[in-house]
Amino acid sequence: MKIIRLLGFITAFLLLIPVGTLCAQNTVKVKGVQGRWQVSDEITLKQAEERAFMEAKKAALQEAGVMESVWSVFGQITQNDGAEFHEAYSQMSVLAIGGMVNVTNKKVEELWDVDSRSLYKVVTIDATVQKDDKPDRSYALEVKGVETLYKEGDVFTCRLTVHGTDSYLKFFWFDSTGGALLYPNAYEPNNLLKAGHEYKVPFSNAVDYLMEKHSGKGNEKINIMMVATKSNVPFTEAVTYQSVLKWVYSMPANQRCAFYEMVLIK
Repeated sequence: MKIIRLLGFITAFLLLIPVGTLCAQNTVKVKGVQGRWQVSDEITLKQAEERAFMEAKKAALQEAGVMESVWSVFGQITQNDGAEFHEAYSQMSVLAIGGMVNVTNKKVEELWDVDSRSLYKVVTIDATVQKDDKPDRSYALEVKGVETLYKEGDVFTCRLTVHGTDSYLKFFWFDSTGGALLYPNAYEPNNLLKAGHEYKVPFSNAVDYLMEKHSGKGNEKINIMMVATKSNVPFTEAVTYQSVLKWVYSMPANQRCAFYEMVLIK
């Protein structure tokens, strides 16, 4: 059996793509959108804040009218100021399939819920959302069975269904060592997926995806992304956030749909 070992610990680097390289978009301003996440024995204050930030960004996209199958990237942002690359920690942004969110104001609070006797991190943001024009609302990638928390040594599996149109799939994985294109691969060819049919991932019994930490202690973050396309658009570059986003935005919004999730390895 072929074992593909998936290593943990995410540091997210996002290169902002010049607007001229993207498909046509329009801009919507949103204010005071909120996300929250519960703190628990498994989720630290920092991790709850990251999750709450993600929920706020999703709320911004939804308020702007962007479809829910969106993805976001956390952590460190790398920007090109025209002279050199520099790391910007003070302002967080998020790119989504269907829209790009630029956060202009962020407020973080802790809230004690008396009814549930639970502590929550609450993040409130103002943002501008750049929307793709004319997405295909009937075209969607549904993914089930992705857990938010895995134990080291668990085997990653999920089920997916493409709705609307027969499609081709790309499955990207990002960890601290970089990015990887997990599907298609040498054991699983780039087959056309039939619309409405549920598939199990991995597609082949010859492949396992093992959840393993890269280093250190505690929970470690992994970003996974699946992109379905109506035509077989090749991805030939080295896998980085920048190259994947350029590839995604090179296609019209009505020709692609995607699923994103951030998971933790305990």
